[in-house]
Amino acid sequence: MAGEPVRWARLEPGSRDREHAPGLEARLHDPLWLIGRQWQFGEFAASDGGSAIVASLSASLAPLTAVRPGRSGTAAQPYSVSAVPLETLIEAENVHAAPTLRMRVRAGQHFERLLAVGRVGKYAAAYRTAYPIAAAADGSDAPDASSRRFAALVSGRAVDGERLARDLRTALAKPAPALPATPVIAAADVAAVRTAAQAWLAWADALVFGPPGAFTGTAPGTSPAPASWLNERLEYTFAASSPDGVTLEADEYTDGHLDWHTFTATGIAATPPSGRTALGPLTMVPTAVNYPGMPASRLWEFEDGQVNFGALEAGPDDLSRMLLAGFALIYGANWLLVPLEVPQGTVVRITRLDVRDTFGSTTAIGPTAPAGEWTMFGLSRPNGTAGPSEAALLAAPALAASVAGRDVEDVLLLRDEAANLAWAIERAIEGADGRPADLAQAAHEAVAPTPPADRSAETLPYRLRTDPPPYWFPLLPQRAQPTDPSMTFQLGLLPRDGEPTPPRPRGRLLGPLSGPPRVAVREDEVPREGARVTRAYQLARWIDGSTFLWLGRRKGVGRGEGSSGLRFDVTDE
Repeated sequence: MAGEPVRWARLEPGSRDREHAPGLEARLHDPLWLIGRQWQFGEFAASDGGSAIVASLSASLAPLTAVRPGRSGTAAQPYSVSAVPLETLIEAENVHAAPTLRMRVRAGQHFERLLAVGRVGKYAAAYRTAYPIAAAADGSDAPDASSRRFAALVSGRAVDGERLARDLRTALAKPAPALPATPVIAAADVAAVRTAAQAWLAWADALVFGPPGAFTGTAPGTSPAPASWLNERLEYTFAASSPDGVTLEADEYTDGHLDWHTFTATGIAATPPSGRTALGPLTMVPTAVNYPGMPASRLWEFEDGQVNFGALEAGPDDLSRMLLAGFALIYGANWLLVPLEVPQGTVVRITRLDVRDTFGSTTAIGPTAPAGEWTMFGLSRPNGTAGPSEAALLAAPALAASVAGRDVEDVLLLRDEAANLAWAIERAIEGADGRPADLAQAAHEAVAPTPPADRSAETLPYRLRTDPPPYWFPLLPQRAQPTDPSMTFQLGLLPRDGEPTPPRPRGRLLGPLSGPPRVAVREDEVPREGARVTRAYQLARWIDGSTFLWLGRRKGVGRGEGSSGLRFDVTDE
């Protein structure tokens, strides 16, 4: 009756003995007890539906054909899934815009090897003279001793591969391909040297993947950062689109693992849909979904003891954990799997799913929520919902796995409550020898011994402020608009005692190396736990077996708050 309070009945076992083990053993000497337990567990309860035996599925597919790096307004470029993984295309830096000394030397050494293979190795010394590695070109002003030693070692002993590549691309791209005027090559050897040069350029272009246009006409000093990298957010942003008008935005791509949940559907599909390929109907047999720790369907079946849902700790307000445990224990055996194989890099829409059971009845399976408020494993809209007619899933053209090298650059962002500042700390940068240079160790080695203070005077030495480490750069708060309450951290330079110019960032994450600092980080990107941004080489194989090597960036959680030791109005005792 209406108005009556809801009452719950709970069935609990009662034991006359203090030991509960005999009641849980389910001994087989009492078959009637076992039948009663089966009845209690609901194994004899009848239901109105039979078991699913056949499923008929129809779908439509739309491939990703364009990628737009950066924010909206940037021109999109054609994309082919079979050509390159999407992570590689988005993350890859232009290594030719700012090559290290080690890269230039190794490229020059390989050019000499190809000359020797073509039996024209006698011109190696001439190319070293025409394209020398100067001692002061790189490494001599590096903060670490390893880079300085490497620069001194290769000076005058190797070919500058980057300069040679620029001149060869220009000369060989002419209507009549020719070699640069310097060095002079004998007429009988021109063909062999040109063949070696063309093979060397092909090797250099294929060695490290770069963004489109990175290997043609690259001028020194251009930005090595990919077009999809946002300095104010320290993360990637890009979009992918299909020919039927659907646009998938990825606003916060930071960890290098791309999947369907990285995207938000912002485009509106064409009506009637165009650019889609129909698939099906396909007939298949549903199979039960299994997962570790799921409850056994029968009383005397042994369950997986490695997963203990009873040990799941949840507070009174932790509804998500309680819902997960209840769902796994009560409804975990009610899920069926209908596999559908689709190509990578396609937007998939399930247009119809019919399931026939053992009674011969056919049931049409609709979306998870009839009104479309929530759809499991579907691309969400900007407001967090997905309409039932356009609920779709992206089979992302993502890598299954990649091998990451050591971090060649490491920047830590943290808050300093004692100094009331935020800091960007260049912990390591890519040295001239290709190894990460520890700037803390370099700063410690560069500190000259301090002579003992003169205590003959009665006055104490006074300092207006102390100097933080030279690789610490302040993030100065400012407002982009006077009426906008949000703050932006502008990278600043801090003068040091006894130095004519303040230290500048040496890495690529906080660059450029010349001119005023242009890095401005949003305030919410430097939380109380801080942030850590790194650069490292990645190596992976794609679906056709091809190998890709690229230099990408990662962003993760920092190490919390820190202290720079910055103080004002102090005396040295």
